[in-house]
Amino acid sequence: MLLVSVPLKTGEPDPEQTQPFTVHEARLPSDHPNYRPRHAAKQRLALVCSVIFFLGPLAGLAVFGQPPAIENRPLHPFPSLSQGWGFFSGLVPWAVDNLSFRNSAIQANDQISRGVFGEPPALGSSGTDAAPGGIQAPPQQAAVFPQVIEGNNGWMYYGEDMRAKCQPNASLDAVMQSVLRLKDDVVGSGRRFVLVVPPDKSTIEPQNLPSQYEGKDCAKKLSDQFWPRIVKEAGAIDLRGAVHAAEKQIGGPVYFPQDSHWTFVGGFLMTRAVADSIVPGIDSTWKVAKGQSYSGPADLPPLIGRTGVDTTDRLTLAPDGTTDRTFQDSFDARNVLTFHNPADVKGTVGGTTTWIGDSFTTWATPSIAAAFQNVSVVQGAKLLSDPAAVAQLMVDSDTVVVEMVERGIAPGISVELDPKVLDTLTKAMATHPRR
Repeated sequence: MLLVSVPLKTGEPDPEQTQPFTVHEARLPSDHPNYRPRHAAKQRLALVCSVIFFLGPLAGLAVFGQPPAIENRPLHPFPSLSQGWGFFSGLVPWAVDNLSFRNSAIQANDQISRGVFGEPPALGSSGTDAAPGGIQAPPQQAAVFPQVIEGNNGWMYYGEDMRAKCQPNASLDAVMQSVLRLKDDVVGSGRRFVLVVPPDKSTIEPQNLPSQYEGKDCAKKLSDQFWPRIVKEAGAIDLRGAVHAAEKQIGGPVYFPQDSHWTFVGGFLMTRAVADSIVPGIDSTWKVAKGQSYSGPADLPPLIGRTGVDTTDRLTLAPDGTTDRTFQDSFDARNVLTFHNPADVKGTVGGTTTWIGDSFTTWATPSIAAAFQNVSVVQGAKLLSDPAAVAQLMVDSDTVVVEMVERGIAPGISVELDPKVLDTLTKAMATHPRR
């Protein structure tokens, strides 16, 4: 705003008529050199659009209710004024997340792009979304990676597999340092530590990837460097060989075509590998059989405004070769699941175990419940909301199992590697040694 002193009247100078007074620049004559309108048409339009953008979600919440978290992550919360300037940058993801008709808008965008232009919509990764595995992604950088890579034969791949490795949160050296810190503190406290890494879908099933896609070379480069180091230096369980062998045996993939996760077969393979690392040969009495059919929504199609269904068979596991002890119910990832089996059941891992994982552990939970005598299964959501509670579970355990999917641990964005979380866990181990 500019305040300008102007004469009362024009013409010959007259001391009584030329006393200046102050006016707003918008009230000056339009031909005055300092004239500027209070609100030009573009300013008014921008103001109206801003009001609609930020108040629209509030109106939608009142009329239509809370929208679903279609990207398998919590919706962005309303920013706090205590964030300073971060309040304004936080308004955008909050407003976008809380559009009640968001899913319909994505679907409309997809239909228009494919129907009119004959190509999928350009939906780049926001860089602030959590992966279907529950992983928090770092801020977006220069390159734009698609949220979904549409492959051959109807297959879809999660773009985060590529983006996370091409734009890592930390160097591989830093990642290894954090992993070894967690391992050394757990082992140093007198407890057993097991690290297992589910491979990315793009690592195991590359045959249906398109010939060219964003991040192809840099993602492979990090993977090639990551696997030898995580196995040799941290002693992690490498499941790639077991998955490939299982695919040959069953004659099909272990990962869903339109989902970022593996099936119950992948979850079972992980459970067996972890149990065998604790008690070699423990699976000698196990009896595994096909269970009830499973059908659920695929997590990748909604990211590009489409729908898809995951179909597979559940598995049953009788660790003693007789009684099926798998867990077949659904559960809330925000809570801790605890399972108990009698101590005299053959084929079960004894002692107390805490299993910390991400959404890949979800597909292993039925078999984990059958294979361990006393086990608590914790998801990343709980680890973020209450790390102290998870630390207490570890304190009360003989064995700590940590599962981190490749796209989370390799670029350093898994919840377990968050400095604050890591500090809480390692401090608890050091404070409460088990001798």
